Amino acid sequence: MKADEARALAKETLSEERFYHTECVAEAAKALALRYGEDPERAETAGFLHDIAKEFEEPVLLQMIKSSDIIRFGEVERCPKVWHACAGGVFAERHTDADPEIVSAIASHTTGRAGMTQLEKIVFVADFISIDRDFEELDEIRKLAFESLDLAALGIIESQVLHILKHRRYMDVNIIRAYNDLLTKREETGEN
Repeated sequence: MKADEARALAKETLSEERFYHTECVAEAAKALALRYGEDPERAETAGFLHDIAKEFEEPVLLQMIKSSDIIRFGEVERCPKVWHACAGGVFAERHTDADPEIVSAIASHTTGRAGMTQLEKIVFVADFISIDRDFEELDEIRKLAFESLDLAALGIIESQVLHILKHRRYMDVNIIRAYNDLLTKREETGEN
């Protein structure tokens, strides 16, 4: 699937406000891909598709997740904030010709996962730093995103975990796995 096809699908599926966010994420993903030597077309495609299921009704999201063999429902059952990502991966797998790495980037864009590929990290970071977002620690993470993708991803996870803890919500185990994996890679490479 090409970026223009993904854009058209997102435009027809999403509300105007959600589509604007999607355009911003696709733009950030393309910029990060260019910075890190990843294919900008694939990154932009994943950016356009990352929230494709965001406005689906909860019963539809649950049905998609439960009927999929790419998502373990028990791990996300009490984390409704991630259902749209999981269902989006299922949707992309079933209804587009997006490759498996793009599907995985969509499915893991809210929490990350252990063993993220460069493209998956790009989409994860792009969703957080997109120009339509505005909150306190964002400027620092935006800058960091173009210096070290791994450190930006770690900073994002730290921010998300603090938010989850503050609001006493269930935490998807994938965010913990992603954090531990990124820390292990930091230790192995000696990156600060």
